[in-house]
Amino acid sequence: MIQFEVKKNIAHICLDRPSKLNALNKDLLRELSKILDKVEEEEKIKAVCLDSTSPKAFCAGGDIVEIYKRVQATGEDPLPYFRREFTVDKRIAKLKKPIVACLKGVAMGGGLGLTMDCPIKIVDENTKMAMPEARLGMIPDVGMGYFFSNLPQGLALYLSLTGRTMNGQDAKNISWATHLISSDKWDSFKEDLFALDLSACDEKESLEKIKTLTDSYNTDIEPKYKEEDYKEMDQLFGGDSLKEILQEVKENRPDLYQDLEEASLLSLALIYLKYDYGKEWTREETFDMDLKVIDYCYHQGDMVEGIRTVMVDKEDEPNFIYYDLQNLPWKDLHELLKGEKDGRR
Repeated sequence: MIQFEVKKNIAHICLDRPSKLNALNKDLLRELSKILDKVEEEEKIKAVCLDSTSPKAFCAGGDIVEIYKRVQATGEDPLPYFRREFTVDKRIAKLKKPIVACLKGVAMGGGLGLTMDCPIKIVDENTKMAMPEARLGMIPDVGMGYFFSNLPQGLALYLSLTGRTMNGQDAKNISWATHLISSDKWDSFKEDLFALDLSACDEKESLEKIKTLTDSYNTDIEPKYKEEDYKEMDQLFGGDSLKEILQEVKENRPDLYQDLEEASLLSLALIYLKYDYGKEWTREETFDMDLKVIDYCYHQGDMVEGIRTVMVDKEDEPNFIYYDLQNLPWKDLHELLKGEKDGRR
């Protein structure tokens, strides 16, 4: 599930489940955790390249189909899986050796959780980045709310409520990526990367050498979203209530409204409220809150039904719990997210 090799002074970690777009399951996360143990222990290793064997995907996120099937077969609570995933994310964030993340192709959900704290995050012209959890009766987790809450409201809610993708340049423009290289340069970049002599370098010096190399490959492409698109996002998703946002989108962008109609209304409400609450949370606190919200989505929300209809059966229309904003348990949602705040709806 993972290919691992130390090349000179750099640990090359390649996710290797190409048929599943490197979706993260329990076994892969356990293996990755053991590899991180080696990386931390071996003084020879000065840096890490977090990569994929597939040109199609870095990582499509958590393997929620496997989680669903296990839950259905055994009644096992899925929360330990997410706790394990978040633990790996936090270990990567705190690693005292610089990490280069190679975000080729699909990079979604848990794939972003692995990489957002890496000091060098490289995308290319084929990168497709998104957090599409609302359709699954879930919320953008893996601590991503921390980054959404630091974006302008229009852009943050457009991305998190609709689950639509960004390209590599878009990710770079909002600092979710640090560099963009042409896909035909990956091989030469990695050859140069693994040839670096970091043997006498400390963490800071290693990062500086790697950044200098990566800067030499850095380029730009046409973004998916232009200035006028960001203005439209502000207009559509800048409202003071979820009701206002849904009405604005329905009247002006029926195509986007269809995305929202297909999502769990409960998930949309949680995402909307979480954007505001999240402005006060650290990254660590966001991870902790994500566990609480996922537990809520599983036990009292639409998570099981969303995964079943979108990812497993792929035929039925979902039978979500709520279809009317007025019937949503607003008080419970505020309490879940730690108290009333401005009575936002």
